Amino acid sequence: MNDLRRAVLTYYAYRCISAIGFIGPFLNVFLVTRGVTFTDLALGGSAMAAVTVLGEVPSGYVGDRLGRRRSLLLSQTLFAVGISSWLFVRSTAAVVSVFVVLGLGGTFQSGSTQAWLYDVLDENEQAGRYTEIESRGSALRLWVTATTMVAGGLLYVVEPWIPFACAATLSWTGVGIVASLPANAQYRGRSGEGEETADENEEKSDNPLTPRRALTVVRRFLGRPDLRGIVGVVAVFGGVCFAAGDYLQPVVVGVLPRTTLTVAGVPLPEFVVLGCLYAAFTALSAAAVDRADALQVALGARGALFALVGVGGVAMVVPLVAVRALGGVATATVAATLLAVVGFQTCLEVVQPIHSAYLNEHAESIGRATTLSAVAFVGAIVRVPILLVGGRVADTTTPTVALAFVGVVALGVVIGISLSNRTKSVDSRTASADD
Repeated sequence: MNDLRRAVLTYYAYRCISAIGFIGPFLNVFLVTRGVTFTDLALGGSAMAAVTVLGEVPSGYVGDRLGRRRSLLLSQTLFAVGISSWLFVRSTAAVVSVFVVLGLGGTFQSGSTQAWLYDVLDENEQAGRYTEIESRGSALRLWVTATTMVAGGLLYVVEPWIPFACAATLSWTGVGIVASLPANAQYRGRSGEGEETADENEEKSDNPLTPRRALTVVRRFLGRPDLRGIVGVVAVFGGVCFAAGDYLQPVVVGVLPRTTLTVAGVPLPEFVVLGCLYAAFTALSAAAVDRADALQVALGARGALFALVGVGGVAMVVPLVAVRALGGVATATVAATLLAVVGFQTCLEVVQPIHSAYLNEHAESIGRATTLSAVAFVGAIVRVPILLVGGRVADTTTPTVALAFVGVVALGVVIGISLSNRTKSVDSRTASADD
């Protein structure tokens, strides 16, 4: 087995252990039964958001300076500590602390994961395979998530702590997997014996990545006209889908028939049914995201991204149209709502590897993690007003209306930027003809 194949397989294993479906469907339910309040959860979520916004760019810089593998190792360790702590959370301070730890883990992972993979492929003259490999990794993560969602729901019925123990074990296993990832070439010594220290790496470079240079690289990258539209569209769509996650459960539950599923005559608890339903959604998304590379080849990166965001926005409007036109519990309404939910979730999953590949192709190797973290920072900033306005709409109307509202926002942005780009293209051609 050659070094590149071994590195890719290790990366796939890393993506698989990043799935935490074991506890996803019922984490909040479990915490509330242990005395945690919804106010505690809101405080924790706010603290996590703050850490994400403030830590994205600095953590990306750390990844570029000390090595992407080291950044990922720190990230996975933080995730393992956070996930293992859920069993012991019973107070506001504990809830906030765990959310902060998980938020830090996310910031050290976001830019470094993509930067590590792209540079490994580029070193082996295989950068063109990035979308294929990244989409396959995303698909594997989704398949594992779907499987563990179902398993977690069934294990929760047996004993509530078991799925948490499984999630913690999987996460700590990931620490060892990340440690076995090869270092990128620019962080390896001449003898190939692992990563250098930052000082040793700087001595070999005529242009070390200082904080000032990192900011220059980020500013130049985000200021490029050919990138601004893509970054803006995907940032809005990511924020819209994040907000849509808050309305997903009430929208789905609102249209499902009021029946009780049973196995061998034993009724299944609601969270088991929902876990199976979410697992089905996730499995369908996994099947689609594994074909992201084919879509990119067919439409081009920009065309695929704009098309996916447009389709995702339309899908969010479908449940409201179905309820108003067909009635709240009609079979057609249920089918349309479920297909719409699968639709916009799948679009988001497929967008991510194509967007990541497009950014990596246009980013410099030095400062790559910092640049990608800066893009994630833009997404986190854009998410805030969408969440606030969407939440207000949901409170004053219904979650279905709020879902349609954020879908219209995504549609408006992609249509607006598409028309703007077309106008600029026409003006450019006109100017060339005049010359």
